[in-house]
Amino acid sequence: MAHALVLKVKFAEGWDPDQVKMLEEIVVPLSKSQPGFKHGVWMHDDDSNGMGVIVFASAAEADAAKSALNPPPGGPALVSSSVLEVAAEA
Repeated sequence: MAHALVLKVKFAEGWDPDQVKMLEEIVVPLSKSQPGFKHGVWMHDDDSNGMGVIVFASAAEADAAKSALNPPPGGPALVSSSVLEVAAEA
């Protein structure tokens, strides 16, 4: 059964479009390289909140990715991370 790693972050200076470069060059490739990666979505609001939902093939793979996918140096602060079972996908 698929499981999702849900990461909530806080941007110290608020969302900056330069953060997209960090996502494209560091976060997304690192996420895609994790065993069991299926797909991911990264979101933000107009303030300073961000979230990533990264789906893996199993709970074990999502748990293993949890420690590998902390925000990079110079990136946002990690607010929370959790692994949840995926009930449905579309």
